[in-house]
Amino acid sequence: MVSLLLWIACGGVVDPASPPEPTAPEPGPAPTAPPVDDPVEDAVTIDPIAVLIRASLDLRGVRPSLADLEAVEADPTQLDPMIEGYLADPRFADRVVDQFSGVWLTRRDTWDVAASAYGLTDQPGFADAVGQEPLRILARIAAEDLPYTDLVTADWTMADPVLLSAWPLAPLDDQADGWAPAVYTDGRPTAGLLTTNGMWWRYMSDANNANRGRANAVSKMLLCSDYLTRPIEFDRDVNLLDADAVNDALQTNPGCAACHSTLDPLASHMWGFYYFYYFMASDITWYHPDRERMWQDTTGVAPAYYGTPTETIEDLGYAIAGDPRFVECATQRVAEVMLQRDTALEDFATLTDWRESFLDNGLTLKSLYREVLASEEYRTTQKTPSPGLIASQLEDLTGFRFSYAGYDMMETDTYGLRVLAGGVDGVFVTAPADAPTPTAALVLERVTQAAAWHVMEHDRDNLDDKQIFTEIGFSAVPASDPDGFVRQIQALHFRLFGRRVAADSEEVAENLALWEALYDAEGEPGAAWADLLSVLLRDPDFVAY
Repeated sequence: MVSLLLWIACGGVVDPASPPEPTAPEPGPAPTAPPVDDPVEDAVTIDPIAVLIRASLDLRGVRPSLADLEAVEADPTQLDPMIEGYLADPRFADRVVDQFSGVWLTRRDTWDVAASAYGLTDQPGFADAVGQEPLRILARIAAEDLPYTDLVTADWTMADPVLLSAWPLAPLDDQADGWAPAVYTDGRPTAGLLTTNGMWWRYMSDANNANRGRANAVSKMLLCSDYLTRPIEFDRDVNLLDADAVNDALQTNPGCAACHSTLDPLASHMWGFYYFYYFMASDITWYHPDRERMWQDTTGVAPAYYGTPTETIEDLGYAIAGDPRFVECATQRVAEVMLQRDTALEDFATLTDWRESFLDNGLTLKSLYREVLASEEYRTTQKTPSPGLIASQLEDLTGFRFSYAGYDMMETDTYGLRVLAGGVDGVFVTAPADAPTPTAALVLERVTQAAAWHVMEHDRDNLDDKQIFTEIGFSAVPASDPDGFVRQIQALHFRLFGRRVAADSEEVAENLALWEALYDAEGEPGAAWADLLSVLLRDPDFVAY
């Protein structure tokens, strides 16, 4: 991402020619020293309303209410207290799930075992619940100010009613609704997300891979160290068709051992989650303590953590929690999802400061979010919404959620549009689109049209509970209620863009002209208002935030 902060250095030009011999000055007034210009840094303009909208979308998934917009408009010093309130909003947990789902890639539409294997009929709900389990652990840690180390040491997981009915899980609170803490009842060890079905269903392994892919997933997710990005000097003399020769090379060949000397010991912790039959619920639902030592007959490499001998996956969790890279990686990941760009070497000083604050505040993720939210870069950088964020803010504004046959069309791919809208599917598309695409524009057009018509019909039929069209009646035309039309367009601009427009402004004039053209085409005032709203919902000032 190109930074919006452009620093410009200006200097004089020195003539390389030799200066002429000095001569006596002509009589006249005494010379005065030329004025010295103090260096002036480019001023960075921070719009408090824009920051309020950005923070509300990032922390709650919705735009600020009219009351919030008006409060910060009247008193910009209310911005920071307002953001602090957004951090305490219950919807913050959902935003953490959405932000990190593109990093951890655990959410999928389909799994090797379907909902029907457990006697369930809600396949979309089951598929989504499986992928959310690890993310919901992180979300609870963030929302409830638990130490980040709980991610790999907690003796609890998270479950919703779907998972409780399918897997050997018991809720910690029988009265809880939705996603709530739970424990596995099959005797498995406890190490936060490292001992969840949701994690290891997403990252499967066969006997030849011997959990190495799983080990790299842990390293990449939690330590920001991806073995697959390391340069490899491969010895072509190794016979890849000979399993014994390959195993020997992994331990003795310098080109192989450079990675496998640490990767394979990590992988050896995970055999209790090794499955013989991926398509059998009876095998992949349960933990298998009898398989924990299968490393002895496969790789022959004992569990260890970067040279330190360990035994169980619980040991692995505590080793990760004590690794400085664990905290550094958390800092990097939060910075990346909030700034919507990869971090680079020039960010080192800033990331170090944020990491130290993270440590000083007991490793609570909210303290880390606060650091990013307060930064100048965050407050001056426009961002692109994820498909999930598009869906949540449209639902809040209009009451419309795009779904079909139980599938959320903006959050799934089998029947939905998540990838077409620029998102990830967790398997084949693993990074969001970094630039506008034709398919994303088409998705946005269709979903905003549907949302605009939905709210128009609602406001037309519920005069005492209008959501958007609060200033006009649906039988009026500009000639019959010119002031009402102007007020409605002004209200739309403030609600959608957080920007006031004058009654005689160019924006109002153009919107009125567009409404007239739409009315001529549709022949009905309500339809013209729905069409106008759908256009405003696709305005770059609304889409980028």
